Amino acid sequence: MHIIYSLIGILVSYTSRLCALGAGATWPGEIALRLNPGILEQLSHRLKKGAIVIAGTNGKTTTALLLKKMIESHGDSVVHNMTGANLLNGIVSTLLLSSKKDWGIFEVDENVLPILLKYIHPTAIILLNLFRDQLDRYGEVDAIAEHWKKVLLALDSQSVVIANADDPLICAVCENLKTKKIFFGLENPSLFRKTMQHATDTIYCPKCGTRLTYGGVYYSHLGKWSCGSCSFTHPDVTLSMIDYQSSLEGVYNHYNAIAASAVSKLIGINEAHIRESLADFVPAFGRMEHMTVWGKDVCIVLSKNHTGFNESLETYINSKNKGPVLLLLNDRIPDGTDVSWIWDVDFELLNRNQNEIIVSGDRTYDMAIRIKYAIDDILRMTVSDKLESALSIALSNVQIDETLWILATYSAMLDVRKILTGKKIL
Repeated sequence: MHIIYSLIGILVSYTSRLCALGAGATWPGEIALRLNPGILEQLSHRLKKGAIVIAGTNGKTTTALLLKKMIESHGDSVVHNMTGANLLNGIVSTLLLSSKKDWGIFEVDENVLPILLKYIHPTAIILLNLFRDQLDRYGEVDAIAEHWKKVLLALDSQSVVIANADDPLICAVCENLKTKKIFFGLENPSLFRKTMQHATDTIYCPKCGTRLTYGGVYYSHLGKWSCGSCSFTHPDVTLSMIDYQSSLEGVYNHYNAIAASAVSKLIGINEAHIRESLADFVPAFGRMEHMTVWGKDVCIVLSKNHTGFNESLETYINSKNKGPVLLLLNDRIPDGTDVSWIWDVDFELLNRNQNEIIVSGDRTYDMAIRIKYAIDDILRMTVSDKLESALSIALSNVQIDETLWILATYSAMLDVRKILTGKKIL
């Protein structure tokens, strides 16, 4: 029966790509689930050594690709939903369209994790972070955390949870789990911010509601935290930046590197392979991705919520050879239709330099108004609701030895990549 489903999946995927309807990464799984709702559990048995599930608001794709590189350098084969199809239909499609592999690495949408764990019994589950994201779909992070906790409490002892100790909400999710837990964190005071960002998500104790005390903050609500009213406190860390560091810019990428390394150590990947993979890792499309266009360097950074955008801005401001910045805001289904979160982004950071700011996307004027209130010199900003024109203006402003930074929501990132490369991703 699986052979029949696989053949159907291959046909649907091929037809989708042939007709330019997309990459065919979800429809095979959608059809298979309609025909057989329990197919995911059956397909998971194709994995010879096990499955690794990666959940969190930010960093899933980078962590997954790092881990994939580490495992493959060790000689094992991997299947991975690398197109970003992180709903149930995308994961089923990934397995349907693949032959038997040693490992499955699955990036999982926050809402899908509780459903997925009913069908797949993973070797390891990485919990990266929880931030507000797409409020029209998810609601507040507390609701997501509660759903996660219920399903994780039902896990058997064969699964290992790899959790971010610097995120108090993740630590609350992990309390009282029967399964083994490995905590990771940065443990690097030199990266503490001088002040806490105003748009933090979880500054109150998840257990008693008291405001948390921070010995230092890395970004948003991630840092060295503790509650002064109850026993809830930052757990001891097994792996940190002392052990593994990312070669990519951005504090958030260190979390991804440590998480991937923790799982690799757990499943017996050679230490040399872990470090080699970290050293020469090339990021996924749109995640600190560099390319050359018109002889000029371009860096594309997916910035899909207020926390991610804040970190992208901080990385841009602190980067060398930075040039103009192109800000792209869309409100399609993959982005979330509520764009009010842009008022929680610290665009005031753009006052630290005087580089050109270009604004575009489906919600060009929402972004333009936000930038108008943020920057001191409004003449620095160029507004164009035509993406091709905005990109042309941005590239023409790039000087020798400068880099054009493009900070974009998900669908906008895909749109701009298609223009720059002539290739459609999804």
